This record gives sequence, C-alpha cells and structure tokens, in this order.
Amino acid sequence: MVANRSCLASRHPIPLHPSRPFGQWKDTSLNDSTYRETLAVVKETSEKRQLQETSKRLATALDQVMEVIAILNARDGAILYSNTVFSQIFGATGPGDSSPKFLELFEGQVLATALEQARAGQAWTGRSSLKTQAGKRLTFEGTVSPVRTLEGVVESLVVRLRDITLEVEKDRHLRQAQKMDALGALAGGMAHGFNNLISAILNAAELIEMQIEPENPIQKKLEVILRAGDRARELSAEILNFSRRSDDTWGPFDLASLAEEVIRLLQTTLPRNVELRSDLTKGIRILGDPSQLHQVIMNLGINGSQAMQPKGGVLSIQLKQVEAGRRVGDQPLPEPCVLLTIEDTGCGMDPQTLERIFEPFFTTKEVGHGTGLGLSVVYGIVQSHGGSLQVASEPGKGSAFMIRLPVHEDLHQGTKSRASDLA
Repeated sequence: MVANRSCLASRHPIPLHPSRPFGQWKDTSLNDSTYRETLAVVKETSEKRQLQETSKRLATALDQVMEVIAILNARDGAILYSNTVFSQIFGATGPGDSSPKFLELFEGQVLATALEQARAGQAWTGRSSLKTQAGKRLTFEGTVSPVRTLEGVVESLVVRLRDITLEVEKDRHLRQAQKMDALGALAGGMAHGFNNLISAILNAAELIEMQIEPENPIQKKLEVILRAGDRARELSAEILNFSRRSDDTWGPFDLASLAEEVIRLLQTTLPRNVELRSDLTKGIRILGDPSQLHQVIMNLGINGSQAMQPKGGVLSIQLKQVEAGRRVGDQPLPEPCVLLTIEDTGCGMDPQTLERIFEPFFTTKEVGHGTGLGLSVVYGIVQSHGGSLQVASEPGKGSAFMIRLPVHEDLHQGTKSRASDLA
C-alpha cells in the first residue's frame, strides 16, 4: 500500500510554491518557465535595490567631504553628479537644471585645459581661481581624473576641488613679513649712515649761515640746503621708524582717547571737501606704543584724504571691540580683538596695486609727492603689535583698512571681572 502511494507521488509531484492567483490554486514545478522568470525578476530587483542602497551610501559619504566633488560626462562636460559643497559654493545643479555644463559655471582657461587633458586619459593637478555664486573669487587646488570603461574608453571625469584661499592668504602674509624684516634690517643700517651724512651737511650749512651777513646772496642758497637737509632728515627718521621693532616704550593706554586726539588733528589739516566721521567705543585699552599707533591712524587718514581728491568724499574712523567667532572681512576671529577701521570713498585700488601697497618705496603718487614708506611703516607697526591688517578695495569704490589688535590678556580679564562685579 505504501509502495503504491510512492508511485502516485512520483507521477504527480507536490507543488513547491502553491499560489492562488485570482482565487485559484496553481501548481508550480522547478521545470516551469514562469517560475524561472519569477526568480530572475526577484534577483534583478534585489540587485537593483542593493545598487540603489550602495549609491545612496556613497552619495551621503561624498556630501560629508569638505571639498567640491563633481562627476562629469567626458563627452560634453555635463554635470552628472555634484555633492553638497559644490551646490553651496557654486549653486545648485540638481535634475531640474537639465545637467548644466561644468565650464558654463566658470570663467578662464585653466579648467578647460584640465578637462581636455583628462579626456585624453591623463589626470590633471593644479590651482585655479574661481568665482562663486556670491561673486567672491576663491583659490582652489584640485584634480580632474578620467574614469575608463572596461574597454579603456574615458567615460566620465571626476573633479575634486579644495578651497585654499586662506592658506594662500597666510602664505602671502608670511612672505610679506619676511620681506619686511629683511628690508627693515637693511634700511636701518643705511638710515644710520645716511643720518650721519645729513647731520654733517646741516652743521656745516648752519656754521656758514652764522658767519655771513643776512643780505649776502649766499644766504638764499644756504636756505635751500637747510630745507633739503631737513627733508632728508625726516626721510631718514621714517626709514628708522620702519626698521624699528622695539617694545621698550610699550604700556597700557586708551586707544579711543588716542583716536580722538588724531581726529582733532586731522580736522585741522584735511581739505574742506573731506567730511570726517567717527564712531569710537569708549574705554578700549590696549598694550602698545601710543606714538606708533598715533602714526598709524594719522598716516591712513591722510592717505584716505588724498585718495578722494579732487572731488572729496567721506573719511570714516571706527573703533570697537569684537568678540571671538565674529567674522571680519573674510575671516572668522579665533579670539577677542580690537578692530580699528579707516575707510574712505576715494578712487580705490585694483588687484595689482593691492598686491604691492605694503612694499617699501612703492607709491602711486607723482614724483616728489610721496616716499612710498607710509603704508610699509603702518604694516610694520601693526605686525610688531601682534595685530593684522586687511584691506578691501575696488576701483571707484574706495578703500577700507581693517586693523585687528589683540586684547591684552590681563586687560581683557580685568574688563570681564569688572563687568561681573557690576552684575
């Protein structure tokens, strides 16, 4: 009886996966083509799901990278993918933008050359200055790498860009400081010898002046010598001040009171077509040399006035204390500081001039109207006080000199303690 049942089972196989489409039962065997197709569909669906999950994880990871990442079509440069940092800096490039071309977002030939090199199968590495969607120009270091198919054909390009604007700025400031130190040492030695020669010339001229009558024709020639000697002595003093880096005369002083003193002096010396405005926070005290900071404010004020001639304009002097974390210009402040801003509405400066304004003996003034040492001295004084100097300027839009000076630790803590006592 059991054997008969076995025979019946072999002639009528038991369904592996009974199903009931539309309310009816259907038998399915391993040899059924529909079953094989179902397995293929399930396998394909599973692979697609795994691929989608992998792509999602990869996209999430790339969005966490603090660099610009983009994948381009090698044929026409269309953006196939871009991470969040790319969108934040250069604007959104989602599906709604109908795959914009990479080079349509930028100016210049550097990236065009980079893409051509990558299309040819060779990776590119270099730097490029690019304008963001906010209109700000940043410096990037990056690579453009080709992605090949199994047949070796370049199918797409991977672009990676890292913002190195702050690094370039720091490097420029370091080179400028090294240059100023070297020139300062050289200028100091020359100025001492120059000053000795001037003293000898002036002493001789004064002795001759004492020995002749006032009506003597030589008297006028001696006056010319004395005037030229006095001017040379002033120039020698400027050079010595540029080379001097001593803090022997430092002490705590009220910077706001000093600024008010300079403003009163400027009001009596500036042309009438220059309007002087000030906004000074009272009671700001720093550690430094008052005479040197007096020279800084005076020099920048006179320069701003001259930049507004002949039309005139507005010269603004602001002084305030800024807490850590605030942004001044393009940079966040890591610690509290004193911010002194001197701004004019004059002719402004182009990028080429901005690169050289702190170089000794560089001037845009006519011959005989400037020595080119004023801003060099200002830069040296600010650096010697542990501060930094940032300039913002555009042709026709004036200039703003932003001086950041450190808050002396004891003074800053004293201010905080007094505030807590009052509270």
